[in-house]
This record gives sequence, C-alpha cells and structure tokens, in this order.
Amino acid sequence: MSRRARLESLEKLQSWVLGRNSQITKLVQGQGIAGTRAAPSQSGPNDSNIGSRLDHSVEVEIDGKKYRKYKWQINKNAANATLKELANKDSHKDWSEADVPIGSNASDVSDAKAKVEKLFSDLKKNMKS
Repeated sequence: MSRRARLESLEKLQSWVLGRNSQITKLVQGQGIAGTRAAPSQSGPNDSNIGSRLDHSVEVEIDGKKYRKYKWQINKNAANATLKELANKDSHKDWSEADVPIGSNASDVSDAKAKVEKLFSDLKKNMKS
C-alpha cells in the first residue's frame, strides 16, 4: 500500500510539473538553491493534493557535464493518510533522488521535457522502500 501511495503521489507531481513549461525550464536550467523546494509551488492545495515535493540538491560534474540533483520527499500535510503517516515518521527522508543535465539548450521545449520525463522515470526507478 505504501509503495502504491508513493507512486501515485510521484505521478501527480510529474503531471503538475509537465503541465507547466516554465517549471520544466527551471528544472533543466538547474535554477534554485540546494535545500529549497523545486516543485510544486507552495500555494493552494498543492501540498495536500499532490502529497510530495521535489527539492533542489547540489550541482555535480560527471565526465565534464554539469548536473543538478533533485530529491523527492513526502509532505506532512498530505491528504493521503498513508503518505501523511510516512512523513510524520520522518519528514526529511529522501524517498528518491535523480539527476538532470543542466546548462544545455533549455529553450528547446521538447528536449527539456524529455529531460524532465527522464528525471521522473529515474525517481520512480530509484524509489526507496
């Protein structure tokens, strides 16, 4: 049950991000300070409805390319009772993390969208138990 609830929340977050070109651009440009929220915006019912968030992490360099790490966490005020219980046990637990190559052509919307889709695919693949 817990894995299904987490997967549903991650998919809601993915839909929220992919529905906003400006958000896609911010992620692939690596905009943001490590430890701050990347998505969703902390407004309205986003935190409770989606139940999770993506946080900026550090920039790394791998084989001469720059990447931004992103960490996925559960929100304490999630509407889903399973998610809420998990977050109340450890609200700072990183349930998954993944990297996005940054500094490339973020103005190419299809390329940027593909990178964000890969980010979410990697987050699902790297999800912790």
